[in-house]
Amino acid sequence: MTAPRTITSDDLSLLPPVEDDAALVAELMGLPADAGRPAEIVRAWREHWEEHGYGTWIISGPAGRAVGFVGLRAHTDFIRVTIRVVDGEGGDELASRALRLVVAHALEWLPELPLRLRVAPEDVGTRFVAESAGMEHAPDLDHVTGEDEWLVLELPWVRVTDRIPARAREAMLRMWVRVNDAGGAVGFLPGASEDEVAAVLDGYGERLERGSATLVALNSPGGDLLGFGFVARPSGATVAHTANLERIMTDPDRRGTNHGALLMAGLHRAARDAGVEVATLDYRGGTGLGEFYTRYGYTEVGRVPGAVRVGPDDDRDGVIMARSL
Repeated sequence: MTAPRTITSDDLSLLPPVEDDAALVAELMGLPADAGRPAEIVRAWREHWEEHGYGTWIISGPAGRAVGFVGLRAHTDFIRVTIRVVDGEGGDELASRALRLVVAHALEWLPELPLRLRVAPEDVGTRFVAESAGMEHAPDLDHVTGEDEWLVLELPWVRVTDRIPARAREAMLRMWVRVNDAGGAVGFLPGASEDEVAAVLDGYGERLERGSATLVALNSPGGDLLGFGFVARPSGATVAHTANLERIMTDPDRRGTNHGALLMAGLHRAARDAGVEVATLDYRGGTGLGEFYTRYGYTEVGRVPGAVRVGPDDDRDGVIMARSL
C-alpha cells in the first residue's frame, strides 16, 4: 500500500508543496514575494517528493491558510527533520501539533531510518516542540559545523520481534505493573501483583514462539523501553487477513510526549508488513480510550454492556473497534 501524501487532523492539514507555496517561504525568509530563492526552495522540495515519495509538508491551519512547513529530507543513513511556522500563527503549539503528526506518519510509512532534528543550544522553543513530539536528545550525535554548535534530537524507534529476551521481559513486566497501578486499562484489577502480570506476559511469550502473535516495542534512542503492544493473529483461513492489537501501553511517567501515537504507528506498520488488512482492538468502557483510538482511524463496531467487571458494582462495557489498514 502506498503511503498517503496528505496528513490531516481535526483542524490541521499537511500537504505536499505546490509552486504557489513560494509566497509562504518568502514570508518565512523575510524576502519579497517575487524573490527567486523561495521558488528555488519549493522546486527542490517538489523534486525530493518525486524522488522519495515524501519530503516537506505545508502546514495549513484552521482557516486554510499556509502557516509553515515540516520537512523530512533523506540522507544516506538518517532522515533530517526541519520545522518552521510564521510568527503570530500559533507558534510552538501549532508547530508541535504538526510535528507530532509527521513523525508518527514517518514511523508508520517511511524507510526505517533514524529521524533526527538538529537545534542550536539556545533555541529552546524548537527543542520544546521536538521533545513534545517524542524526540529525545542524543548527545553522541551533537556536533559543530564551522562556528555553529548543534544539539541533535532523535525519534524513538520500533522493534518488531517474535520473542521476548530476558532483559526486555523485566522491563515490560515493570511497565505493565506500573501502568496498571496508574489506572491503565491493561487487563487486570487494580493492585494486581507482579506474579499475576508475569503469568499473562509469559503467555504472550508462548504465543510469540507459536507464531500467533508479534511483539512491537517502542524504544528511546538510548534503548529504554517506552511502550509496547502485541499484534495477535487469529487462526483460520477466512480471517487470516485480520489481526487484533492487544495490551497497548506506554510508560505512564512520560505522558504528553506523543509515545501513544508513535506506538500505534509502529503497530500499524508491523501489522501491514505482515499482510494484515483489517485491525481490531478492544477496550474497557469509561476510560476515554475510544476518543484516542478514533484519532487513528478506528470506528466502534461492537459493544457488550457490562462485560468488564472492574470491582463491586463497577461493571464496564467491552468496546470493540476496527479500521482498515
